[in-house]
Amino acid sequence: MKNNLLKNKLVVTLLALLCTALWGTAFAAIKQGYKIFSIESNDIPSMLVFAGVRFFSAGVVVYIALTIMRKKFFVPKQRELVKMTSLGIMQTALQYIFLYVALVFVTGTKSSIYTSFSAFLGVLLAPLFFKGDKITAKKLIGCCIGFCGIVLINIGGGNFIGEFSFIGDSFLFLSNLCGALGNIFAKKISKDSDPVFVSAAQLTIGGGLLIIIGMLFSGGISFTSLDCFIVMAYLSLISSVSFAIWTVLLKHNDVSIISTFTLMIPVFGTITSGIVLGENIFTIPNLISILLVTAGIVFVNLRRKVNEHN
Repeated sequence: MKNNLLKNKLVVTLLALLCTALWGTAFAAIKQGYKIFSIESNDIPSMLVFAGVRFFSAGVVVYIALTIMRKKFFVPKQRELVKMTSLGIMQTALQYIFLYVALVFVTGTKSSIYTSFSAFLGVLLAPLFFKGDKITAKKLIGCCIGFCGIVLINIGGGNFIGEFSFIGDSFLFLSNLCGALGNIFAKKISKDSDPVFVSAAQLTIGGGLLIIIGMLFSGGISFTSLDCFIVMAYLSLISSVSFAIWTVLLKHNDVSIISTFTLMIPVFGTITSGIVLGENIFTIPNLISILLVTAGIVFVNLRRKVNEHN
């Protein structure tokens, strides 16, 4: 794809929505995966191994696909390997370690709200690393509108946020901080490297670390049925496609613009969970929240006025 096409508003929007839709469906698939693999809600080490296998296999799939398409093997240089390892630790390993530990202390509702908060972190942190990616009132207002939608979709059905937990809330914040910083690192690394190769490397390295850490704490999973292979294959496919596309988008666009689309992840997660679990998702609060999230993203992506360029 040509660079100008990857900066086209419509193309960027569709690809970013595809990524967030895939990540949104992962919530229901992961829950099913825990049941199929018989992973208890307090078995964090096994959850880490589960996530590690998912990401490691996704990275391998991306690398194989890239090798076939480009008809050559990609081998990172020493400087690239250090950067890709840092990205794998930040965006995959640490992000999910913090998340899974946090979920022991807080509800999934709070986790969903914190996930949407990462959009704000992307907008606020990007200017520290990229001079052209400035904080604007338009971006902040758009994020606020979208964030209100996420809060509404969570409390509309009586799923209130719950009490404050120092460990839980702190780790949720750190998880989303790692995700936001990971987006920034991915853009910086992709500047001089193939973004798809960067995605493959960080998934493989980060996934491998999760497997090792989980196993060190006596975690593990067993593929005892065909369903185990199916759910893992689906989750790996989600990660391989979404992370590869997302890294490409980050290379060619402002981090703050791409980050705002993460507001759609909880929305797609709610819709998917409702369909899978047979819940009524077409409630007034849910519909209003989807409109707010959509409005927020549209607001952030509105074309700048002429005087904003001067």
